[in-house]
Amino acid sequence: MSDKPSKGGFNIGNVGGNVSIQAGGDVVAGDKTTTTTIITGFKQEQDKQAFIQQIEELRQQLRHLKSEIEESKGGSLDEDEKDSIVMEVMQHIKALKTASEEAEQLPPQQEPSQEKRDAIEAPLNGVNQIISKIYTVFEKTADFGGKFKNVAYITSLLLSTRHLFGLP
Repeated sequence: MSDKPSKGGFNIGNVGGNVSIQAGGDVVAGDKTTTTTIITGFKQEQDKQAFIQQIEELRQQLRHLKSEIEESKGGSLDEDEKDSIVMEVMQHIKALKTASEEAEQLPPQQEPSQEKRDAIEAPLNGVNQIISKIYTVFEKTADFGGKFKNVAYITSLLLSTRHLFGLP
């Protein structure tokens, strides 16, 4: 065994038999590095701000879509169906505002509680459902026209927003 001073850790010289090492924690070779992976939530403040911006953009796009539905004429969509869809869209606009407020309170680099995650994820799932419903309804009407582009944009925006929060 050398008389040179060693750098911390285990220093084992010549052993004439078996060696057994026990530790109260991890035994690692080299420097121990711990990595925490955030599965949901915001990895950094920039993601959080982008998420909040995209939620507001989703709300704007839903308002625009609501107006288009209200103004649509003809086709197989009667006034009661239009009113029902418009009310649903308005509920989702409000739910997204709540999700945005919940997101504002979350610190980045920290996994949110299941309750907070649900409060943010549920409105996003709701938007997905209403967009599918609107697409189906518009597909049946004669005045579908340029509305598909708006629905497609909302869908891509929704996916991007979900990704920022770590949702599939």
